[in-house]
Amino acid sequence: MPHRFMKSWSEGIKPDPVIRYSKWADNYFYLSRSSSAEYGRYRTGRTPFVREVLDELSPSSQTQIVVLVKPTQLAGTTIGLIFLCGMMDISPGPALFIGITDSKTKSFSKKKLTPAIKDCPRLKGKISEPRSRDSGNTIMLKEFPGGSLMLTGSNSGASYRTESIKYLVLDDFDGFEMDIEGEGSPEELADRRTGSFPNRKIYINSTTTVKDLSNIEMAFEHSSQAYFNVPCPHCGHYQYLVWGGKGEPFGIKFKKDENGIVVDAWYECAKCRERIDESEKPGMVEKGKYIHKYPERPVRGYRYNAFVTPLGWVNSWVYIAQKFLEADLELRRGNPAKMKTWMNSFAALPYEEKGERPEWKSLHNRCEDYLMRTVPEKAQLLTAGVDTQDNRFEFVVRAWGPDEESWLVYHDVLFGDPAEGESFRLLDQVLNFPYPHESGANMFIMSMAIDAMGHRTQSVYNYARSRYPRVMAIQGGQTAKIPVLKSTPSMQDVTYGGKIIKKGCRLWTVGSWQAKQTIYARLLLEDGIGVYHWPKGTTEEYFRQLTAEKLIKNKDKKGRMVQEWIKTRDRNEALDCECYAYAAAIRSGLLTLKMPGAKVPKIKVVEQKTREVPLQKILERRGEFKRPGWLNR
Repeated sequence: MPHRFMKSWSEGIKPDPVIRYSKWADNYFYLSRSSSAEYGRYRTGRTPFVREVLDELSPSSQTQIVVLVKPTQLAGTTIGLIFLCGMMDISPGPALFIGITDSKTKSFSKKKLTPAIKDCPRLKGKISEPRSRDSGNTIMLKEFPGGSLMLTGSNSGASYRTESIKYLVLDDFDGFEMDIEGEGSPEELADRRTGSFPNRKIYINSTTTVKDLSNIEMAFEHSSQAYFNVPCPHCGHYQYLVWGGKGEPFGIKFKKDENGIVVDAWYECAKCRERIDESEKPGMVEKGKYIHKYPERPVRGYRYNAFVTPLGWVNSWVYIAQKFLEADLELRRGNPAKMKTWMNSFAALPYEEKGERPEWKSLHNRCEDYLMRTVPEKAQLLTAGVDTQDNRFEFVVRAWGPDEESWLVYHDVLFGDPAEGESFRLLDQVLNFPYPHESGANMFIMSMAIDAMGHRTQSVYNYARSRYPRVMAIQGGQTAKIPVLKSTPSMQDVTYGGKIIKKGCRLWTVGSWQAKQTIYARLLLEDGIGVYHWPKGTTEEYFRQLTAEKLIKNKDKKGRMVQEWIKTRDRNEALDCECYAYAAAIRSGLLTLKMPGAKVPKIKVVEQKTREVPLQKILERRGEFKRPGWLNR
C-alpha cells in the first residue's frame, strides 16, 4: 500500500513533459481533408520555417509573446491550431482565440478547429462530443481537463474584458480595429488580459495590409524581427529571399514570351549572382534559419514570404512573377488594388499608399530662437485648440499674424479627468495667462476651441457655456465639403445642476478634413504666406503627432474611390489641436488681419463669417483682450 501511495504521489508531482510543439506536431497532429490540400499526418519538414515559431510557443520556452508576419495561406493559422491542440494535450489552461469577427471565428471553429481536434488521437476523450449546448463542446467554447478554449470576434471590447487567460491567439491581426471602442489597441487590451499569468503565451499572426496602418507590422517592429534566411546552393550565403524587380542586382528574375506570359523564373544570389533554379528550393529551405535583428528583445517576431512556398503548391516563382506583371499593369492604369494584394499575399509586405505628409524631423529642425509662452512681434491674435481625452486635456496656443502666418506659443498636456472640476481650473490658467508680446504688452487668448465629442461631452458643454464667447465647444466634421468653420453654431440643450437650460451651449462644427489639408500644405512652406513657426524646445512627440495622418485614396462602403485621412500612429492629438486653433482663429477674424499702415483689400468671407456680435468687440468691452502696444499707434 505505501508503495502504491508513493508511486501515485510521485506521478502527481512529476513536471510537465519537456516536448516542443514542432516535435508534438510531427508525432500527433493531422491536417483535415476538409480544410487542407495536403491532408493527413502533419510534417514540419514540408514547411521548415514553422519549427522555431512552434518551439517558442512551447511550454518549455520562456518566450511569452510570438508575432508572425506571413503571406496568405501559408501556415499561419495552422501554427495557431497546433499551438491550441498541443496546449489541450500537454499544458492545459484557460485559453482564448480572437478572430476578426464572430462570423469568421465561427467559420474557423467549424472548418478548421473541430476537424483538427477530431483527427488528433491525443485529444480523443478529452473533449466531449458536441451533442448539446451544455456539453462543453460548442462552436464558441471547448472545455477539456484543466482548462477551456473560448472563441470570439475582435470587434467588441467585451472580448477583452472577461476573466484572465493564460493562452491567447490573435488571428489575422490586421483585420482588427486599431482602437477597440476607445479603450486602446487590441494588442494592449490582450496584454492586460494575460498579465496575471507569468508563464502566459500570446500568438499573434497576420498578413500585412497598408503601411502605417498595419497592426501586425507595428507589433513586428517592437519584436526581435527575425527573417527566414536560406543558403545559396552555390556559395552558401544566407539571405532572405526578395523580389528582384527592374534594376535590382539580385532577387527573383523572370523571362516572358512575346505575349507577355512568364515562361521562366529563377533567383539570383545576392552575393555570387549565380542563377538558382526553383528545383533547388527544397534543400535551401530545409537548411534555412531565422536571423534575429534584435535578439535581445523578449517579444519574438518572425517573418517569411511566399517565395519559400513548398514545391507543388500554387505559389511557384513563375506564378508569382505572372501575378506581379498583372498587378503592375493595373497600377500603371491607376488602379493599385492588385499591387496591394500582391505585396500583401506574396511579398508579405505592407503596401504604401501614396499620400503627401510632411516629414516630422525636417519640421523639428526648423525650430526658431524665440521662447515658449512668448508672442513674436508680428503676431496680432492668440487662439487655442484643446483635445479632450478621458484622463487629460492636450492643447496648443498659437499666435497669428497677417497673411495667416503663425507661431506656436505653447503646447502641453493637463492630466486629470475632465469630468472633475480641477481639470477645467487648470485649463482656465491656460486661457487667462498673460502671454508677453515682444512689444511689451501682454496678450490674452481671444478664442479657445475645445473638443466636445467623446465621453466628457456634458462637462465640456458646461465649461464652454459658462465662458462664452471666449470658449467654443466644437465637433469635428470629416467630409471634404465641410469648411474649416461652419458659419453658425447649433444650439444645444444642456443639463446643469439638474436644470434644463434651453439653448445653453453653442456647438460649432470644424471641418477637420479641410483644416488638415490646409495645415499640411503650410507645413511644407519655409517662408511666405501661411508659414508655420515653432520655438526651440518644442518636443519631438509634438511633431510626430502633428504629422500622424496622411491623405489617401480608398473605396467607401458603396465601392466609390474617395480621399480619406488615415492615422499612421495612435497619437495624433497635436494635429487635432492645431485644427481647432485654426478654426478659432478664423472665428476671431484671422482673415482680416493686416500690417499696421498697410492697405490690404478687404477679404469677403462667406463660409466662415458669424452672425454674432464680433468677438473682439465683446472681449474689449470686458477688458479680456489687449492688442499689442504698437498696433494702437
